[in-house]
Amino acid sequence: MAPDGSGGFDRKDGIQANYVNGGYWGRRVDMLYYQYVDYIIRTVGNDAHSLIDIGTASCPYLEWFDWIPERVSFDMAEPYHSATVQGVQADFMDYDFDKKYDVLTCLQVLEHVPDVVPFARRLLEIANTVVISVPFMWGENAVSDHVHDPIDRKKLRRWMGRGPNYAVVVEEPFRKSKRLIAVYDQDPKRGFGKKDANQRIQRNRIGA
Repeated sequence: MAPDGSGGFDRKDGIQANYVNGGYWGRRVDMLYYQYVDYIIRTVGNDAHSLIDIGTASCPYLEWFDWIPERVSFDMAEPYHSATVQGVQADFMDYDFDKKYDVLTCLQVLEHVPDVVPFARRLLEIANTVVISVPFMWGENAVSDHVHDPIDRKKLRRWMGRGPNYAVVVEEPFRKSKRLIAVYDQDPKRGFGKKDANQRIQRNRIGA
């Protein structure tokens, strides 16, 4: 069993059905790290006009960022798509991106990519602000299709070729699983702090 309770599914062996029928997302939608990502995007992307997510796996979280007019789900197998989100099915390393996006997200993907360094570096090339999450210090062979565990801050820094502007480790309640979320701005020296958080897009959850 994977630390996140997913069972360590391998997409090549049938996990795609879980993405399509909502089973995968249904088991993860209320996880704490998604709430962190939501808050971070509402902060660093509060004035964004475009966002691309790499490796969405048919999950609908791009709908949360409804103030961003252009949202793209990019996935090799099963991109998410809707009336407001464009889905693109292609190989990330072969695709010819014709623009630079304001924000890019790549959540729980790098641990699956064998040749991870060029993949990670390319993320920084196609967006002004990049938000990444990876499993943090999960045991080796904890999940069948993870090829780089354990991952720590130093390993992620090697992959990206630089340190993040901001990073936080999130631990799910009642679980041992942790995830590292890292934010990379096009200006490596830019800092994020209370002022940025105060300017975030706020959600009204009263009565929700």
